Amino acid sequence: MGQFIWRFRKVIRERREEDLDRLCAILMTVKYPSNVLSEKDLKEWLKEHDAEQSWVFDMAPMTVAPTKNVVGHVEMYSVTRDSSTRYWVKHAKKPASDLLAIGKLFVKPSTHEYGIGRYLLKESINYIQGQGKLPVLDLPENLFRSKEFYEKFGFEEIPASSPVVAPMIYTK
Repeated sequence: MGQFIWRFRKVIRERREEDLDRLCAILMTVKYPSNVLSEKDLKEWLKEHDAEQSWVFDMAPMTVAPTKNVVGHVEMYSVTRDSSTRYWVKHAKKPASDLLAIGKLFVKPSTHEYGIGRYLLKESINYIQGQGKLPVLDLPENLFRSKEFYEKFGFEEIPASSPVVAPMIYTK
């Protein structure tokens, strides 16, 4: 019997409205602290920011239409006036307009070994730096990875007065 080889097209592309159902299905399989998303409408949560960029990772065989194989998500948005902002601004010594937050980074659990989360994070950092801005992590909404995961990519936790807020800032 011959060996069958899949040729995958791995693409980061802008999120589309038709991706939302697939992303919600992925979120339902992700383990996260129960108080983070339990009482939220997942579609509304995905659309709550006026994001500068919302990307999905589409892992589809060459012949398959996009959206059926979306396995990851990341969002980049302007830093708004919330409890994390003052910590980021104080630590970075930059105005909020010079910062861009990375949030809602999650990957379908069965695809973790492919490095999709790492790829999405690296591309997000590259995009933000290309805009001349400093990446920060919006961790209260992005609890899908450990603090150590983000530290490997150059993020450092900064002090916060609230245990619910865990701001991190890019230091490389």
